[in-house]
Amino acid sequence: MKILLAKDWTNPESMQVYKAGTILEVDDATAKDLIFDETAGRYKGHTVEDASGEQAKMLKLSEEDMAKMIKSAVAEAIESTSGQTKLMRQTKDEEDMAKTGGFKSFGHFLHDMYKAGPAGARASDALTKWDGFCHTNKTAGLMQEADDEQGGYLVPTQFMATLLQKQQEASIIESRATFIPMQTNSVSIPYVAESSRASTLFGGIIIYRPGEGVLKTASKPAFGLLTLTLKKLVGFVNVTDELLEDSPISVEPLISSMFGQAINFTKEEDFLHGTGAGQALGILNSGCLVSQAAEGAQAADTIVYANIIKMWSRLYPSCANSAVWMANMAAFPQLATMSVAVGTGGAPAYLPANGAAGAPFGTLLGKPLFLTEHCSALGDLGDIVLADWSQYLIGGKPGAGIQTASSIHLYFNYDKTAYRFVLRYDGQPWWQSALTPKHGGATATMSPFVALAAR
Repeated sequence: MKILLAKDWTNPESMQVYKAGTILEVDDATAKDLIFDETAGRYKGHTVEDASGEQAKMLKLSEEDMAKMIKSAVAEAIESTSGQTKLMRQTKDEEDMAKTGGFKSFGHFLHDMYKAGPAGARASDALTKWDGFCHTNKTAGLMQEADDEQGGYLVPTQFMATLLQKQQEASIIESRATFIPMQTNSVSIPYVAESSRASTLFGGIIIYRPGEGVLKTASKPAFGLLTLTLKKLVGFVNVTDELLEDSPISVEPLISSMFGQAINFTKEEDFLHGTGAGQALGILNSGCLVSQAAEGAQAADTIVYANIIKMWSRLYPSCANSAVWMANMAAFPQLATMSVAVGTGGAPAYLPANGAAGAPFGTLLGKPLFLTEHCSALGDLGDIVLADWSQYLIGGKPGAGIQTASSIHLYFNYDKTAYRFVLRYDGQPWWQSALTPKHGGATATMSPFVALAAR
């Protein structure tokens, strides 16, 4: 095949250098390579006997004519391989479209998404073009956001290097509880077995005033033993090697963070709702919980001011300094509309002095209030709780935390890496029962943990 060089070229076999404008006859493979990288073009000039004759004719051309001939030959060569070149350009365009979708930034994409509305009725030109690309290039059997019924518009890949995830709420309980370091699988802790002060103190001590010469009566405190035994929380996942290598997001620290948060979330849940069987004993299932009854004729799923006042009255007095309130988010409307009866009228009990214009209070009766999904649903026992968590014991290996391990061998023949997350812990209230006070009787029991009863 005859070619016209558009650039200087060195023959890799003979190492001979040919200048731009030279006409050469080379094998088809070499010609295709030179045409592909635009070093030369297919020569379609006059038929000649040898290259030297053509070179002689070429030398008679002006520089301008030669430049035009070279440009024309290269253009013809590119046109002759237009199928391959067009395919390459399409692939490049598709790659660019997949990366940015034609949007200038992620903010630009979000703006067009917002303006389009839920049904896409006001989609911009860029969003319409991107939607068409997504539908044209979707893969059969692959769930993707390009299908409106499967989630709307697919986010361009260049804007997906950061994973959006729900912010996990911070721990409320563990930082306030009493930690018991455990060197072994279990530890026993003595406690004063006191459930009533009606006639004794500390479970059996009697202080009396005998008359002169009367025999003294011995008394002693009562003790019990509570045991913390390590329970286990486990998370396990296996990840393909391709995902670990190709993902724009660092997968390993991501899953470590997510599994760590999931374990801590489960542990926090146990401190409230745990049964004690294979898990921590939560305060709502413990013997020391005080359940404050609802008011007479109180409507279901409501919280009234009298509930709050009476819950406070059932808190053991020395726990008042450390106590906090915890409530389900659904309890907030009840708190915000709660009122105190004043004569024949009433006044808001929770709203700030300037009403709804101010930020919601973060306290209730002067103690911190945390709205959390760990509290029970509105109307159930534990939808609002008053607790001194310093009276809750959490056991664990000192400094151990969540143990993380990975293995490439478990699923070696599947090209997967396995990750395991383990936490050993236990927890239960220090108090084993509520306390009947000296005066007031069994209906006035007190505890570090008070919850509003179901209603």
